[in-house]
Amino acid sequence: MKVKSSIKGGADYLCTKLGDVVTAIQQVAVVKGAAMWEVERKIGAGIKRRLIVSERSLIALTAIPAC
Repeated sequence: MKVKSSIKGGADYLCTKLGDVVTAIQQVAVVKGAAMWEVERKIGAGIKRRLIVSERSLIALTAIPAC
Protein backbone atom coordinates (compact mmCIF):
# COMPACT_ATOMS: atom_id res chain seq x y z
CA MET A 1 0.00 0.00 0.00
CA LYS A 2 1.34 3.41 -0.94
CA VAL A 3 0.78 6.52 1.16
CA LYS A 4 0.71 9.95 -0.43
CA SER A 5 3.72 11.95 0.72
CA SER A 6 5.80 14.93 -0.28
CA ILE A 7 8.94 12.78 -0.62
CA LYS A 8 10.09 12.31 -4.23
CA GLY A 9 12.28 9.44 -5.40
CA GLY A 10 15.72 10.56 -6.59
CA ALA A 11 15.72 13.80 -4.56
CA ASP A 12 18.18 14.62 -1.76
CA TYR A 13 17.00 15.00 1.84
CA LEU A 14 18.51 15.55 5.26
CA CYS A 15 17.89 12.47 7.39
CA THR A 16 17.51 13.64 11.00
CA LYS A 17 18.03 10.10 12.28
CA LEU A 18 21.49 9.90 10.67
CA GLY A 19 22.39 13.59 10.55
CA ASP A 20 23.48 13.16 6.93
CA VAL A 21 22.25 13.90 3.41
CA VAL A 22 20.58 10.92 1.71
CA THR A 23 18.93 10.25 -1.65
CA ALA A 24 15.38 8.83 -1.58
CA ILE A 25 15.00 5.72 -3.75
CA GLN A 26 11.43 4.45 -3.28
CA GLN A 27 8.64 3.92 -0.77
CA VAL A 28 8.84 0.34 0.45
CA ALA A 29 6.29 -0.06 3.26
CA VAL A 30 3.74 1.55 5.55
CA VAL A 31 4.20 1.05 9.30
CA LYS A 32 1.59 2.45 11.71
CA GLY A 33 0.38 4.85 9.01
CA ALA A 34 3.83 6.27 8.24
CA ALA A 35 5.53 5.66 4.90
CA MET A 36 8.92 3.95 5.07
CA TRP A 37 11.45 4.93 2.41
CA GLU A 38 14.53 3.20 1.07
CA VAL A 39 17.30 5.81 1.02
CA GLU A 40 20.90 5.74 -0.12
CA ARG A 41 23.71 7.31 1.89
CA LYS A 42 27.17 8.05 0.51
CA ILE A 43 30.05 6.95 2.70
CA GLY A 44 33.44 8.09 1.48
CA ALA A 45 34.47 7.89 -2.16
CA GLY A 46 31.98 5.79 -4.10
CA ILE A 47 30.73 3.63 -1.23
CA LYS A 48 26.93 3.73 -0.83
CA ARG A 49 24.72 2.16 1.81
CA ARG A 50 20.95 1.66 1.54
CA LEU A 51 18.73 2.05 4.59
CA ILE A 52 15.01 2.06 5.39
CA VAL A 53 13.82 5.17 7.27
CA SER A 54 10.49 6.78 8.14
CA GLU A 55 9.35 9.68 5.98
CA ARG A 56 9.10 11.74 9.21
CA SER A 57 12.90 11.67 9.52
CA LEU A 58 13.42 13.18 6.04
CA ILE A 59 13.61 16.96 5.56
CA ALA A 60 13.89 18.57 2.13
CA LEU A 61 17.19 20.39 1.66
CA THR A 62 15.37 23.46 0.30
CA ALA A 63 13.54 23.79 3.65
CA ILE A 64 16.83 24.22 5.54
CA PRO A 65 17.89 27.87 5.91
CA ALA A 66 21.47 28.71 4.87
CA CYS A 67 23.80 29.68 7.73
